[in-house]
Amino acid sequence: MKREQWDRLKTLFTGALEQPADERQAWLRQQAGGDEMLLREAAALLQAHETADGFLDTPATIDLADFAGVEERGGGTRIGSYEIECEIGRGGMGIVYCARDVRLGRRVALKALSPVHEANVRLRERLRREARAAATIAHPSVATIYALEEIDGHLFIASEFVEGHTLRTEIERGPLDPRRAVAIAIDIARALCAAHEVGVVHRDLKPENVLIATGGAVKVVDFGIAQVESLNTRLTRPGDAVGTPAYMPPEQLLGGEADARADIYALGVVLSEMLTGQHPLAPGRRAMPASASEIAWRCMQMDPKDRYQTAREVLEALERERQHPHYLRAQASVADASARWWWEFHQSAVAIVYAVMVWPTWIARTVIGGREGNAVFVAVLAAAIVAVTLRLHLWFTSRFYPAELAWARGRAMGWVLGSDALFATALVVGGGFVGDVRPGLAVLEIAVGIAAASAFALVEPATTRAAFRTSGGL
Repeated sequence: MKREQWDRLKTLFTGALEQPADERQAWLRQQAGGDEMLLREAAALLQAHETADGFLDTPATIDLADFAGVEERGGGTRIGSYEIECEIGRGGMGIVYCARDVRLGRRVALKALSPVHEANVRLRERLRREARAAATIAHPSVATIYALEEIDGHLFIASEFVEGHTLRTEIERGPLDPRRAVAIAIDIARALCAAHEVGVVHRDLKPENVLIATGGAVKVVDFGIAQVESLNTRLTRPGDAVGTPAYMPPEQLLGGEADARADIYALGVVLSEMLTGQHPLAPGRRAMPASASEIAWRCMQMDPKDRYQTAREVLEALERERQHPHYLRAQASVADASARWWWEFHQSAVAIVYAVMVWPTWIARTVIGGREGNAVFVAVLAAAIVAVTLRLHLWFTSRFYPAELAWARGRAMGWVLGSDALFATALVVGGGFVGDVRPGLAVLEIAVGIAAASAFALVEPATTRAAFRTSGGL
């Protein structure tokens, strides 16, 4: 599926979720505009969403100020060694309580299935799975699991109680300061690193599952649909789309396998929301500020191969952003503009030279003749096509989409350098072949070949260092 199709499908799907349940199908058909394939895909996603047996949507956190003057439901009730203080909230499948462990004298979050679902074997196993998944992760940014209890046939998870609020609460107030957004994203990335290192993929990362404690600590919670490599049982049917659609990458939303890169996609969406105060696919969404935007966009690439491949890579990029933030780099933008202009000029100039040299090489092909002539021409033509396409792409990205330039340069680097080497070599070889018959043409081809090699070895690294303050290369 192409990006444009995916964007339209996801916009249509998220828009349908905002409609009353009994009007969604009619709304989808109207918005699809006669595109039957789009309508079928959106309807299938909507059906999967409506029939998914989602679990506890309320995380184990509470802002005590929100409960001032409110009667605490179930207060004083004893469940084993836990004394219920209040109900934090409930989702479609479960309930979360704030309780006190009378044995250890500490406050805990007690998560349980709602009474109507306690007999559901699949959901009971999912609750056990959540406890096991989170218990394997030992990290300050992951809420600690204290115990998995079965009391009088009722299953409970006792976990760390975080007094504070969800990240969603902060986002609803508006865009976060870029420095704070990056700091929170770093803590989330650290939590994902710890989870992925023990084979746990969260699969439902979203602002509601990120808690901000009163003291500022960040905690990732709710591993209810986590995928655990060490567990052989599968709790979702093949083709099921589990998770929250607005934070799911294409491969997960369409029911495919979701590996660690699905969490990376979700982190990109969360980072984008923190920077803008809106979901990246929201109608009339704000432009993302420069700070950390390159990181967010790379996380949200449609193809998993184009994203960061590990949470560790995301963490390192975020750490670099915190140490050398974009908003500080922007202060030097006036001085850097000239250096960037020379880099852009180099890309366009090289592209023009490569394109122009195709014609002399065609003439050389007729002089050389045979397979050798064809080989020289094909090599120069192939190198020119690759180099011209990619260098003009880099020039265009630098001029109009600078936030995505670092990612574009990273993808193009190997191909551009390879085409440079092939182009220079083929010209010098071709010039050598025609030297006796067409000395002028030979001088031109050899001179341009040597110049291309020199630009590849000297000019390219120099303009790159000046424009991007790097150690060289694209």
